[in-house]
Amino acid sequence: MNTDTAFVFVILVAVIIVTLWKGFAFLKRYRLITGTPTSKIRSAHQGYVEIIGHIIEGEYGPLTAPLSGRQCVWYSYNISRLKSSGKTKSWHIEDSGKSDAWFQISDNTATGLVDPAGAIVRTDNQRTWYGDTPHPNQPIKRTSGFDLNALLTKKLGGSRYRYQETLLFTHEQIYALGQFQSVGGGRHLPPLKKLSGEITREWKQSYNELLQRFDSNNDQKLDMQEWSDVQKAAHQEANKRRADMQAAPTMHVLSCPTEKEHPYLLSTLDEEKLATCYGWYSVGALLLLITESYLLFHLLAF
Repeated sequence: MNTDTAFVFVILVAVIIVTLWKGFAFLKRYRLITGTPTSKIRSAHQGYVEIIGHIIEGEYGPLTAPLSGRQCVWYSYNISRLKSSGKTKSWHIEDSGKSDAWFQISDNTATGLVDPAGAIVRTDNQRTWYGDTPHPNQPIKRTSGFDLNALLTKKLGGSRYRYQETLLFTHEQIYALGQFQSVGGGRHLPPLKKLSGEITREWKQSYNELLQRFDSNNDQKLDMQEWSDVQKAAHQEANKRRADMQAAPTMHVLSCPTEKEHPYLLSTLDEEKLATCYGWYSVGALLLLITESYLLFHLLAF
């Protein structure tokens, strides 16, 4: 096997591995979407769940998309620049970002919070357009007199920047597959003894304030009786905090699963359409894998 053949062999093997990995990932998403029952927010079990509801804006109101200026609850964007290398031209990303603000999802039973960090977002609300400035809202720089270079760049080279933006809007139906947790409402209350100990350690971080409060004989230290007073006060504070936790309203949160094998999906496509997409992706990966394997076999045979 000569050097060129060995190089092609390595590339083909790497491509086959990537195709195999992506194919299994698509197939797993398809099976999770079709095999996970839909839960209601009020009664959903704690863990990996599927929820279908409608989007509500977050606590601080709608966001403003950085490229289009449209109001939304979530955005993702890329700004790419067209660069030339010899006879080839390609797009290179110069700026990108996505929002991390929480928004809400509501069904006919309750409302929950959605943390979009780490989510795979699928939506039809995608837009791509082109321009001549690093930002679509940036005015084109005007030059005095005749600028032949600028004229050639604009007329012959076309638009030099590509803008891509993906958005989620209020009131859209959303499909969510992720980690569900309910907090508050008396859930997960810490034991009184544990909470009392945490409060004592918290107070000891500001020892001077502790002395001012409990050093009754002003000897700049806490004796046995004074430490007993500290513990009694910590116990009372622990009871108060537990009562506040008990009275706190229930809050439902959907977020990225801690298990890497479980994808976190947010989509405005309906469940059937989303499953169909991933089904076709997995079929496409299989066909591509067959083609790549044939090329590898052909390479080794000759």
